[in-house]
Order: sequence, then C-alpha cells, then structure tokens
Amino acid sequence: MAEGVSLGKGAWDCDANKEIPADKEAEVFEEIATMELPFEGIPTVPPRKDRDHMVFFCGGCRYRVTAAPDWSVGRVKQALWAGGIARSNKPPERRATPGLQRWEDLALIYAGQLLDDNDKPMAEYHVPPGCQCLIAIEGAKLDSGKPDPDSAYWN
Repeated sequence: MAEGVSLGKGAWDCDANKEIPADKEAEVFEEIATMELPFEGIPTVPPRKDRDHMVFFCGGCRYRVTAAPDWSVGRVKQALWAGGIARSNKPPERRATPGLQRWEDLALIYAGQLLDDNDKPMAEYHVPPGCQCLIAIEGAKLDSGKPDPDSAYWN
C-alpha cells in the first residue's frame, strides 16, 4: 500500500484495523448492481442489508466501523480511534492543525449537522442503522473557520 491516504481512494476496516482491498470495496460496501430491483431492465444497487456498520469519510478515505444508532457519539469516536482513523493525519510538516492526537479530537457530521455531544446517542441526531454517509474530521479544522462554511470545498 502507498503511504498515506489519497483523496477519493482507499477504505479502512476499523474493526480489523486494516485496509480493505480495492477489489473488495464494492462487496464490503454493498455497491454491486444486481437484477434484484432492476430499473427498465437495468441492474441497480439494491438497498443495503448491513445495519451493523457505519461508514465515515475522513481525509478522502472511507472508514467502516461497527456502530449502532443507540451508541453514544463518544463511543463511535472511540471505535473509530481504536480502529486506526489517526492514519488519516498528514505528516506534521504538511499540517495546518495539530492533527488527530486522541479520540476527542474527532468531530462527526451527519446531514450537515455536527454531532457535538459525546454523551448523546447517534439516534438523537437521526443517524439511521447502517448509515454510510457520515463525515469524520479533525475538530480543529472546523474550529479554524477554514475552509469557510460557504466554500465550494463542502460541495
């Protein structure tokens, strides 16, 4: 594997603390089109069946972790941390922020909403089981005000 994480590439299994091979990503993330629910004779990706894992985008990589809506935000952050999300840190000389040093440095976002209370269950933020569209980001990046909330960076 190449050192570091490239934007738009790579996936990491936090439960096993190892890389998900590129040729297995579609299977692991249930992205294989089938004829289960075709659209005008065209295969489509059926609804996901895995409700035991959530997926977080961080630094251009997808992080898959066992988590449930009844888990607290802090518990999910701890699972991501134990599973190796700190590997998303850029080398110190390329950082404008301190980087992820501990699980408390993580900020989680769902549907544009910051999950800002570590004691609240994910469900109170309306995160569904098996959600695969969450963001994990270094909290210091959000606190810095850069990029601007209206920046195209977020599009």
